[in-house]
Amino acid sequence: VMVVPRLTDSLHPGNGGNPAFGGEDLDNTLRTVFYPAIIAYTIIGYWMSQLLYRYLKLENKWRSG
Repeated sequence: VMVVPRLTDSLHPGNGGNPAFGGEDLDNTLRTVFYPAIIAYTIIGYWMSQLLYRYLKLENKWRSG
């Protein structure tokens, strides 16, 4: 049985020759897509949580009354 830490120096990014995700890894083209996508996914997640909250609130109202 071969263990992964014996194959590499480190499993942590940026340590032991393992590439890390740094500021120079994103060019301007990728930045124009990456950061708006993160914002959009955050907004969509918030919107979906609000839909679930409203649905559960209505379901509770219908069951109780």
